[in-house]
Amino acid sequence: MSQKNEILSLLKVHGAMTQGELAQAMYGDSLHTPNIYFALMSLVEDKLVLRSATRPAMYSLCGEPFSGQEENAGIHHSRFKNTEALRSSTKQKMVTMSAERAICLIRDYSQVTIKDAHGRYMSWQHCYKAFTENRNKTDPQTIDFLALHLAFYLASWGMYRGPSFLFQKDYKVHTPIVQMLQEEKYAPLQGISAENLCKASKLTLLEEISARIKICYAEEKPSFEGVPNNATDTLVTKILLGTLGCVPAFDRYYVQAVKKHHISSGQYGSVSVHRIAKFYCDHLEEFEKLRRELSCCGVEYPPMKLMDMCFWQDAYIEDRQRR
Repeated sequence: MSQKNEILSLLKVHGAMTQGELAQAMYGDSLHTPNIYFALMSLVEDKLVLRSATRPAMYSLCGEPFSGQEENAGIHHSRFKNTEALRSSTKQKMVTMSAERAICLIRDYSQVTIKDAHGRYMSWQHCYKAFTENRNKTDPQTIDFLALHLAFYLASWGMYRGPSFLFQKDYKVHTPIVQMLQEEKYAPLQGISAENLCKASKLTLLEEISARIKICYAEEKPSFEGVPNNATDTLVTKILLGTLGCVPAFDRYYVQAVKKHHISSGQYGSVSVHRIAKFYCDHLEEFEKLRRELSCCGVEYPPMKLMDMCFWQDAYIEDRQRR
């Protein structure tokens, strides 16, 4: 189903909705809010959908009046009951990853990275250290230096393969992203603790920077004619892991593992990030002891890097055994 048809179907069932609510219903989180903007505006221009003058704007099918009473009657909650039911079913399942197993996986991953002093796994360390040491610096020389680090790290981690729009770009395409990441408002996300990452204010900040990264790349000249640059959740989270260390990279292996162990749905958003942070907090003493141990090698590992190592390694081992 196309975005337009899905929007029309949702409005037919639920009545008036905001852009964020539509994105939540379609994708399971509000990080995709910018991605439906053009489809939504096209429906407004075609006079299939009405846009209210309120803030935030409400959208409804033409011919169906807006009703402010819907929210007071509890309709807002029912709009997402299917999404919440899915989340609840994930939450109710018992987590099958123990702290002992997680620590073994993290150690295994760490041992691989130190085998080659110039191996590609070291690119994360170089990039994260560069951003940590230059936090909030915005002079052109530093921004250029960090953009180059980010580009090489992303290339090392598979983000410059042929189909990617980045394959057609030089490293300076990341300059606006770096300028954004260096804003003082995002300093609380740098190496954030698992306890703080569970807070709503920090999750909101994470949603904001994720959406801005997507928009920023989309506004660049398209690498392929007629195809907007699409910053996937994998790309966005790899950027955030390599620069701020505030989320694991939601790549194929990580998603596979967290779903298998009932940590989360594996879909990038506040709910999934909160759950991986909570898993860390549930075993805080064990993970913090290991984190201090690993941080003796020249860079202080953030908690979410450990979670990335753990679940990536778990799926990697499973994949290797299957082969």
